[in-house]
Amino acid sequence: MYINQGNVFSSKILCARMLSSLPKDVSPQIKDAYDAIALLANATMLAVDFRLQGLGEDHTIATSSDTNDPQPLPSDWNASTTSNYAFRYAHTQSSLQFIVKISRLGNRAIINGLAIDDDKVHTVEVPIKDFVSRSSLPFTTESTESTERNESKLTNVFISAGRIADLGAMIKLQIIQKLAPGLQKEGYESAHAASTANSSDPSSRQQQQPPPERGDPRPPYDPLRDDPLPPAAQPRPFNDPLAAEPRRPHPAGDFPPPGFEDEYEMDRPPGRGGLGGERRPLNIGERDLYPPGLGPHDPLRGPGFGPSGGIGGGGMHPTFDDPMFGGAGGGGMGGYDGR
Repeated sequence: MYINQGNVFSSKILCARMLSSLPKDVSPQIKDAYDAIALLANATMLAVDFRLQGLGEDHTIATSSDTNDPQPLPSDWNASTTSNYAFRYAHTQSSLQFIVKISRLGNRAIINGLAIDDDKVHTVEVPIKDFVSRSSLPFTTESTESTERNESKLTNVFISAGRIADLGAMIKLQIIQKLAPGLQKEGYESAHAASTANSSDPSSRQQQQPPPERGDPRPPYDPLRDDPLPPAAQPRPFNDPLAAEPRRPHPAGDFPPPGFEDEYEMDRPPGRGGLGGERRPLNIGERDLYPPGLGPHDPLRGPGFGPSGGIGGGGMHPTFDDPMFGGAGGGGMGGYDGR
């Protein structure tokens, strides 16, 4: 049976591999849960073009020259009464031979893999209850039924189709990639090849940061641009009486130099700036600093300086006509300017 290539560890392809590996002249073909795990382990190795050479280190079987159409297992592949299985493989991309053994340990199946002449063993532990449905055992295909129907029945030997793919992925990561790290096949990508491709492709590194979820207006966090410290706590509404008033916009047609301080207070509204009309709290008592008759209304200074008419303000004890109270000395504009 020819097997179409795709994701070589998908449940459909692994199930097709298992079905083609079952011997036709025995019944039942799968006796117990450990048979099912051993059959799936063998199918996973065949999925990446390992060729079955024998049942153990000293056993030899005839192999198919087409890795997409392997021969069924020998009828005695599961003859062991202690649920122990052994498969020996070769691969066109390696000069080594490989041994995979499956053994029972309590309610677990232990899958061990090694390369002959290499002492390093790689292991996968499989809890039987998490992968195999014992209620579907024993299992035998029906010759009168279609291949699709038999594949569906074989899938039911396991908890789900997803569990078949999960165990295939476990064997890939813990055994195949350790035994043959540079293995290449369509539909298969080793961890080494994936990491090399990601490190050499700048676009893949940019894609590692997931985009914002739909409906989330927040942009991705940029540590070089975003301030990691939260804003200082402050009451709301925040009103600082010592802060300067916001700068008023200029009338249309004026083009002030951007970013310059208003050193000469040219932007102040009429009647509240300069020397003539403003009354600041820090100026209270300034008149007491002048000699008598030579205060800010000195006749030698001429008009236009100081409060007009010589009325109001300047002493330590301001009167109600002081400009700070909106009196005549302030030009009638009224109000206290906090600047």
